[in-house]
Amino acid sequence: MKDDEILYLVEQMSEKKYFYQEESKCYTNEGSPSDTAYEKVRHFRDANMLPRLNTLLDKVKQAEQKQHLYFMIGTIGENSGDVRAGMLLLEKLEQETKPSLLESILEEIAKQRCIHNTERIVKYIDDSRSSVREAAIQALRVCRDEIAEDALIRLITTSNNSFDIMSANFVLATIGTERAISYLIPLLDHSRGDVRHSALAALSELGNGLDLSIFLHGLKDRSSNVREYALVAIERHGDEVAIEPVIKRVQILLKRTRQIQTDEVLIALRFLHRYQHSHQAIPKLFHWIIQTKREVLFDEEWQWIEDHFTFY
Repeated sequence: MKDDEILYLVEQMSEKKYFYQEESKCYTNEGSPSDTAYEKVRHFRDANMLPRLNTLLDKVKQAEQKQHLYFMIGTIGENSGDVRAGMLLLEKLEQETKPSLLESILEEIAKQRCIHNTERIVKYIDDSRSSVREAAIQALRVCRDEIAEDALIRLITTSNNSFDIMSANFVLATIGTERAISYLIPLLDHSRGDVRHSALAALSELGNGLDLSIFLHGLKDRSSNVREYALVAIERHGDEVAIEPVIKRVQILLKRTRQIQTDEVLIALRFLHRYQHSHQAIPKLFHWIIQTKREVLFDEEWQWIEDHFTFY
């Protein structure tokens, strides 16, 4: 693809037009010049384009044009796995100063398969601008080394920003090791539910050898998100010790009609199903559900019971 063809695509990517769709009764950009251009770029994978994209970045002046070029570079790296795309993005990260461009580069870095030069990203998790910090935290998801983990551990132990801590916890769930566990556990007592549930999610991923009581304690949390993540962890790591607390949780959930459907009941049922033949309390629970609680179950939950307990 020639330079003028690339620049034409860049121009098209900026042409955002919306059309009213009668069928869905809403406006959509589907079929617009921007939508068509983005769809074409999403198929880019030729790493030989990278030098030309780099040259064009030095020529264009508008931030939006640069953002589109960064999107092309990131997409090539994502589709091809060529490390040169990530290296180019890191190089540009050192050169840009505008927040919108830093965010764009970091977002494209986060699409790469692996980044080895973590130091260039780490400094941005302390940036004064929240959107840049968030993009940097997410970019560390592809930096699987001690530097990235240490930076995230430092953040969750020193930051006063609950959103930053929550984001870092979820990234630690992906790249963290057992080293992070002792720093995550204190966050289960954090005042914000989003921090507690993200810490619990990370512990579920990292804590194969954790005391089950940590997850059982989460079933009593005041946050519904924490309780649901606790059940996820119990399904993954729990044993027979968790049977009675999980049964109690199901009884509480089905006490009355629920306005919002979550996965809690299904998660609990899957866990209990594992022990149905060794604990009498479990068949009794299912009998109680089938006989008296059909009206408070969502269709997906009832279907699961029919599929797994047809002998009733």
